Amino acid sequence: MAERMWNDDDRRRKLGLRTILAAGLLLAVGALFGSRFYGTVQEPYWDVVERAESRAMEELQFAAVTSVERFVGDQPITVVTGVYGEGEERTPVIAWLWGEDGAHVERLDAGVAREELKARVLRERPEARLLRIAPGKLGEEYVWEVYYEVQEDEASRKYYEYYRFRDGAKLETYRLALER
Repeated sequence: MAERMWNDDDRRRKLGLRTILAAGLLLAVGALFGSRFYGTVQEPYWDVVERAESRAMEELQFAAVTSVERFVGDQPITVVTGVYGEGEERTPVIAWLWGEDGAHVERLDAGVAREELKARVLRERPEARLLRIAPGKLGEEYVWEVYYEVQEDEASRKYYEYYRFRDGAKLETYRLALER
């Protein structure tokens, strides 16, 4: 009887060990395929960002790149911020890049700063929850796109507002449908 009890315990241990090993193997295979899937999906984006960064460094003579952002409006645009020059002569700049040869470069201090725009929007709409402020291009204007959410009654509504980069003038507001 004692021998039978030991065999049952051994079988349970072996079954538990097999179950743990099978679950671990499934998790490892899932993680491998998940990471490969993620890499495959993101590869085109990473390629665009890498090419924009290289283009800013080589063609536009940036000394360093500080950020790269994508904007999709009338056409896909990659916005690169960085600096020209070395040492104390470093000048913060922003470049809007599109296509193979489309580019527009400005000094960052030639326009309204992101933080200044953020403060302005929150002053005008204190109930807003800012989701993103990104540089972009609307028609022929170089802009800041402000994407935010406002709680209205039992639902929320998201807004896109566009401000001219140079002087911060409000150009356009798009109000999206209520989300319940």
